Amino acid sequence: MLLLGRTQMVDTCSYEESIRRLMKCGFDGVEAGVFDRGFHVRDEFFSDGFGRRMRDIMASCGVKGYSVSAHVDFTECEEKFRLVYDAIAVAGEMEAPLLIINGAIKKETETFEKQWERQIRDLGRLCRRAQEMGILLALEFEPGFVIDSTDLMLRAFSEVGSPILKANLDIGHVFLCDPDPMDAIARCKGLIAHAHLENMKTGVHNHLVPYEGDMDLPAYISALRDAGFDGMASFDAYQYDYEAVAEKTIAYFKGIF
Repeated sequence: MLLLGRTQMVDTCSYEESIRRLMKCGFDGVEAGVFDRGFHVRDEFFSDGFGRRMRDIMASCGVKGYSVSAHVDFTECEEKFRLVYDAIAVAGEMEAPLLIINGAIKKETETFEKQWERQIRDLGRLCRRAQEMGILLALEFEPGFVIDSTDLMLRAFSEVGSPILKANLDIGHVFLCDPDPMDAIARCKGLIAHAHLENMKTGVHNHLVPYEGDMDLPAYISALRDAGFDGMASFDAYQYDYEAVAEKTIAYFKGIF
């Protein structure tokens, strides 16, 4: 398993500098995100030749693996859909194997059926674009989203019916949302293309360093492996000085990998 650092958490400099700093921390690779910590688009991401430059930077920095992410509700409006649609092309130009996406934020003002229909429609549109670019889409479910459990994620996979659509399995979200997390991971066998790793306290959606919280992380790593996943996994936590906690975090995860 390769442990990736997220550029979104090192956002006060260029992507090149973010990558160099993350690799200096000891990560195996990077998850290059469209956004900064405040979920504002980093204009550099969509600049001319960005994907080609990133390929060269990854090689020069000794990156062993990298992914791309665009965490935004792409069903909210055509502008946000187009942002993710265009990010697929950038990921393809970077020769990344996949783009991580999330689903729609659940609205109390609209029926679930209408939100679900829009979610499936737009996932299908994105899958067709990803297939053209030769990359996978790795879907992440979250508490408070239309797709907020393994059951609903697998239902979406079935209804979209695209071999391009896989899972970015955030183990903290599995811990919070699924009544039997180990069984949920097992049911994703062969469908996990990427993972997000952190710890969490029971019933609280707050991404923690691995050495805090209530999750049995060795059991989750073992479950991922039993489900056939041994690929790229990003450390996913927003509230810390990411570089300051990196050394202890990396040592912890390397100790259970």
